[in-house]
Parts: sequence; structure tokens; C-alpha cells
Amino acid sequence: MSPIGEVKVRVSGSPARGSVARARALLIHPNERVERKDGKPVDRNYRFVNRVVVSYAGRDIAEFDTSTSIGENPSFGFAFRVTEPGTLKVTFFDTHGGRFEGAVEVKPA
Repeated sequence: MSPIGEVKVRVSGSPARGSVARARALLIHPNERVERKDGKPVDRNYRFVNRVVVSYAGRDIAEFDTSTSIGENPSFGFAFRVTEPGTLKVTFFDTHGGRFEGAVEVKPA
């Protein structure tokens, strides 16, 4: 099993400059779900991913705010325009202060 916080990022195919590329990021993370007792949420400090930031060539291009509704080992897919060679970086943040990053180099064809 992979350790918590491992991030894998990939871009589909070999995108050309000016094209829209599809990317996917996977995070190994337990993403605790809210427990319930007698129909009411159990009050405790749950650990889950609450924010995802995507940057490309040094600029933030997307940000997602999430909740306990996403499952264990979340995977996010998104599209972006390939403008230049650069690093596509995805950073996940969790409610316990965890920061997990993964990146891939994008080299337009």
C-alpha cells in the first residue's frame, strides 16, 4: 500500500501548444467520513482534503474547495490550455495541516 500523501499527476497524450489537455491527479489519503450516532454527527476532528490548488508554468490555474463528501484516495480530472513548456503541479491540503504535492513536466509537441 502506498503511504498517505503520495500524489500522482499525469497528462493524457502529447498535447500541442495551444491545445486543451486533460490531466488527472490522484492522492493517497484516508479522507475520513463524518460518523453518525443516533442520526446525529459525532463531533470530532475529521481528517479530509479540504482544498486543491492546480498551477501550471508557475501560475495558479484552478482551485477547488472540498468537503467530506469526496471519498478515500480522491482523484480529480480537469482540462487546461497548453501555452508553453512548464510544470503542472497539484497541491492537496487537508484539515490536519497536511500539504501533499505532485507534479509533471508538460512539453508541448
